[in-house]
Amino acid sequence: MSINSKVVQFIKSQGFLVGLFGAVVAALIVPQLGERGGPLKPEITTKLAVILTFVIQGLSLPTRQILKSAMKFRLHAYCQISAFAVAPLLMLGTLFLVGDWIHESIRYGFIYLAVLPTTISSAIVMTTNANGDSSSALFSTTLSNILGIFITPLFCAQLIGTTSGGFPPVGPLISKLSILILLPLIAGQLIRPFVREWAQSSKKLFKRLSNGFIVFIVFAAFCNSVQSGVWQSVGFLALIKTFLLVSAFLGLFSVLVWSASPIGASNYSERITILFCGSQKTLAAGVPMAAVIFAETSGNVNPGLIILPIMCYHPMQLFLAGYLVGRFNKQR
Repeated sequence: MSINSKVVQFIKSQGFLVGLFGAVVAALIVPQLGERGGPLKPEITTKLAVILTFVIQGLSLPTRQILKSAMKFRLHAYCQISAFAVAPLLMLGTLFLVGDWIHESIRYGFIYLAVLPTTISSAIVMTTNANGDSSSALFSTTLSNILGIFITPLFCAQLIGTTSGGFPPVGPLISKLSILILLPLIAGQLIRPFVREWAQSSKKLFKRLSNGFIVFIVFAAFCNSVQSGVWQSVGFLALIKTFLLVSAFLGLFSVLVWSASPIGASNYSERITILFCGSQKTLAAGVPMAAVIFAETSGNVNPGLIILPIMCYHPMQLFLAGYLVGRFNKQR
């Protein structure tokens, strides 16, 4: 296989990651295009992209399958505690030890990463491929993303707002998230029974559209950060440090979730489910939520820097999960 064909194959298989990288590069080249008040009107189109992303999410979720494993309270409780308690505590401890090593604005991004819900699609895919309990994974990840609409902004207000200043009131912020995220998700679920066959056959289309909206939101966020001049003060070394700390956090967090997983699991397949649902963090919901939560913040909080850690975490968790799936299958 030639080098060109390998490049084409990689772009096709990792198109979303390539798109994210392309959005950052484009923002560096033409930041005026996606800045607030610019030709693309991101203050309006970003909100529209958030709404459409979660309508698609609602259309994609199989309601009946979600409810099948709703009674596995121990497993679901463990996954939610991992995502919303263990991760933030671990991150705060990590930043206490090495926080001065990281640029201040990016430190807020690490906190945001820690309080995000788990990812839905990749956690379910990895759980299924590793012979885990996919029904439980579907319910747990969906529950996590719904809870995240309320928990994530509360944690952001307490852990970021109290130190950065200029954070909007939590009540109106949760209302805004509910309108832009929860209501479109519910609307998608209500529409799904009437278009179930079309929704099932349109999974690839939905994924492409959702990924495209996320890439646009990333582009707009980075355009504003470039125009604000924040990247000149951050520097390339800060990006390397971010990558290294994200790697360390992912490894330590995954080990903790797996080591204690017997607490929430009754068998080995449920331990696999817990690992992927408890240790992964969502880029698909994290980027749109950041666009809403940090749209009106001031001070040292910059949306472009806030999403940098989750943008690093996402591909790393996919590579780690792919490796672990192979290990789990070899043990069977």
